Amino acid sequence: MAVDNYDSLRLVLEGMRDRDQKVRRILLDSIGLESPAAGPYIKRMLDIDEENQQNIKIILEKYGWLEQSKIGPRAAEAFFFTVQHADKAMIEKYFPALQNLAVKGEANPLHSAMMEDRLLMYQGKKQIYGTQAADFRADKQMAIWPIENPDSVNAIRQAIGFTQSIEAYAQEMEVIYDPKEKLPVKK
Repeated sequence: MAVDNYDSLRLVLEGMRDRDQKVRRILLDSIGLESPAAGPYIKRMLDIDEENQQNIKIILEKYGWLEQSKIGPRAAEAFFFTVQHADKAMIEKYFPALQNLAVKGEANPLHSAMMEDRLLMYQGKKQIYGTQAADFRADKQMAIWPIENPDSVNAIRQAIGFTQSIEAYAQEMEVIYDPKEKLPVKK
């Protein structure tokens, strides 16, 4: 279905993107996830995620995943952030649309790579690009989720457009990276 007014939709999407990122920036950059003061911000983040997911589902069902050239990069990020912060079922449903647009140059290929890694992680599989970290280890420290081809991951990352090595990325995120990391055992 064609969109009658991309400008109106762009404003709605940019607002969703800004709310998503603002609370995360406060939480991650100023307060910290481990801080005793994080609780209200985590709740606010989850509330924003839920509201954005309800809104994006309506947009996706009506128009599909819109091309970045029609709505602009900030509005396109609203689709990515909202679905990326959703559950496995929502990612499984909408990731193919993002992937298709990324191949056509109508979505950010880094967003497609990150969502693919997140989906693989949610499915209990090894990731491709090394973009996802979690506290799956017995020691409960945050670590890069296991990677399918750790020997070639930096070349794979560079080919898709990431500018940092997996090692630099892990250091920046302050998480452990072990190229020999095993998938967690399902309980």
